[in-house]
Amino acid sequence: MKYQFSLNPYRQKNISFKFFGVDVEALSPEESVLINISWWGWTPEELQLIIDESKAVVGNQRYTYIVEASDFIIDVYIDEVLFFDAFSKQQEPEFTWPFDKFIDFIEQFKAFVAENR
Repeated sequence: MKYQFSLNPYRQKNISFKFFGVDVEALSPEESVLINISWWGWTPEELQLIIDESKAVVGNQRYTYIVEASDFIIDVYIDEVLFFDAFSKQQEPEFTWPFDKFIDFIEQFKAFVAENR
């Protein structure tokens, strides 16, 4: 799957720095909370850490990642990944992806960050 990443995901005018994220207009309504993954501080190394920690999950373990400067929470389990908005009043995840789809997304995001750093 190919994702549409952006250096200006919110399409702000006169932005003077790179703000790595997903193009807000390319997101489906059910995945729209993924815009909260946007952060100026992403590095390929940080994204590789997420990949490595996610792939290390076994059994009933969980790896939780909170995006810096955001309230976006990613809970990785061995077979699925849950995405939460900490400001949401609901207890259920905003959406869920299969593990492989999440790893594919993070690997593509890492490549985008590396190309545009």
